[in-house]
Amino acid sequence: MIKALFLDRDGTINKMIKKLDPFTKKIIDDSPFKVSELKMVLESKELVKKAKEKGYKVIVITNQPSIVKGQFSLKDYEDITTEICKYLELKRGDVFECLHKEGYTSECNCRKPKPGLFLMAKGMHDIDLKNSIMIGDSWKDIQAAKSAGIGKIIFLRREKTEEQLGNLENEKEMQEKKIFPNSICNSLKEAISLI
Repeated sequence: MIKALFLDRDGTINKMIKKLDPFTKKIIDDSPFKVSELKMVLESKELVKKAKEKGYKVIVITNQPSIVKGQFSLKDYEDITTEICKYLELKRGDVFECLHKEGYTSECNCRKPKPGLFLMAKGMHDIDLKNSIMIGDSWKDIQAAKSAGIGKIIFLRREKTEEQLGNLENEKEMQEKKIFPNSICNSLKEAISLI
């Protein structure tokens, strides 16, 4: 069995984008829907390099319900995934996604906070979950990792800036739900020291 570094995608290895949600009519932090919107977090490359040097298989775990909601196409998603894989020197098979719409299907077991994507990756790559690490920026990432039995779980804070709302509300929700990570980091640079 091998150990893995699991990484959430949006808000963790690439930047979120402040957008108007067409459903709620509120400004939210959202995923990039086109390659031209994709901005990688610079430290993500250093993080992946260090993890590989320490013997971790790097796997990206992401919820992507916007495709089913009709907000962007599967082709645009694949183009973005290709760019992320190229930037981080990962294979396409190292990215696991849930494309189900939130609340749309009760049989979905892969959408975080459920652990299905971790379990899928475990089965495909023979991963030792107890000796693996997860870094994510939402309570759903932390809960999914806990449910999957991940050994070390790191919550990544995102500051409020002109480009993003940040994830303070998500951190509050995590505390209210009594979902506690092993560590909380203010940046990926800080998280690198915990690998």
